Amino acid sequence: MQSTPTATLASQYLRRPILGFTSFSRLTPLPVRTMSARFASDQPSGLSNHIKNVAIVGATGRIGTHILRALLATNLHKITALTRPSSAPLPANVTRKEIDYAVPSSLVSALTGQDFLIISLSATAPRDAQTKLIAAAAEAGVKWIMPSEYGTDIAARPDVGEDILLGPAALAARKQIVDAGMSFVGLACGPWYEYSLSEGSRSFGFELKERRVTFYDRGETRITTSSWPLCGEAVAKLLSLPVLPEGAADERPTLSRWRNQSLRIGSFFISQREMFDSVLRVTGTKEEDWEAQYEDVGERYERAMKGVREGNMALFGVMLYARVMRGDGASDLEEGKANAVLGLGEERLDKMTRVAVEMVKHKQ
Repeated sequence: MQSTPTATLASQYLRRPILGFTSFSRLTPLPVRTMSARFASDQPSGLSNHIKNVAIVGATGRIGTHILRALLATNLHKITALTRPSSAPLPANVTRKEIDYAVPSSLVSALTGQDFLIISLSATAPRDAQTKLIAAAAEAGVKWIMPSEYGTDIAARPDVGEDILLGPAALAARKQIVDAGMSFVGLACGPWYEYSLSEGSRSFGFELKERRVTFYDRGETRITTSSWPLCGEAVAKLLSLPVLPEGAADERPTLSRWRNQSLRIGSFFISQREMFDSVLRVTGTKEEDWEAQYEDVGERYERAMKGVREGNMALFGVMLYARVMRGDGASDLEEGKANAVLGLGEERLDKMTRVAVEMVKHKQ
């Protein structure tokens, strides 16, 4: 799971009894709450069947930047970015509303009139930021929320969510949304490909600059990964759909199709070995130019988790990636993937690998 205050959240829950939260991770998927109208034709005259006003928290962040860009490209939405005073500049056609998490009324005011709230929190966000945003959204009359849980399908694999320490809080956020009478759509995208490939040995195991790679087990476990642009495109396509079908005969995809569920997407279903082949092509190197080592992924996870529980949060990423890359389908999102339904474009692996290589070159 990504784009959440990961290490901060994990540290927070390590200081509390983990068992106090496991009741959420044992829940079955939340029931789909029936809307007042099943079809658009049943709605009162004049009520729009499309999402118009979209609020984004984290619009200048890693994933938020790409979501914002894709939404603006549709020219279908009025975008409002909820920011703190020190936030980065925004495009001229985006409304900025400054918020203070210590002042709930500022959140309610900023969210009033919004149809859909996208939450993409940074690691520096207050620990209770998402809880406060959800409460404010309910008070402001927001109907839909995409919570900050980008990664695995936590309802389908609550065991994985619990193993990476993020699932209980994410499931609690979903429950808070539904209990408040709103609806959510989670984005299940797997690890971000170009980011994870560029982040060194703690993530996909590649140190691109040093030409070193650590393979987990034999490096042959396949996982679903998504690029940042694909994530942005998926959210934009989702929010461009009608909210409800026009009638019983309307079989077009609608936003309500993913009501209180995860939207599964993916750029590549790929193993470390296949990533390595792409890296070799992009860098023009040969396998013998690289230093390779192999590590038991289960042992890697246990060692990193031990360190995290002892307070070494630098090992949090090592723990997270080792768990999702274990060979038990933890990050296999291929079944039910919505790429074709949404009409998402196909991506070229080597192009995104090249992006990762360039990211490493430009790091300080």
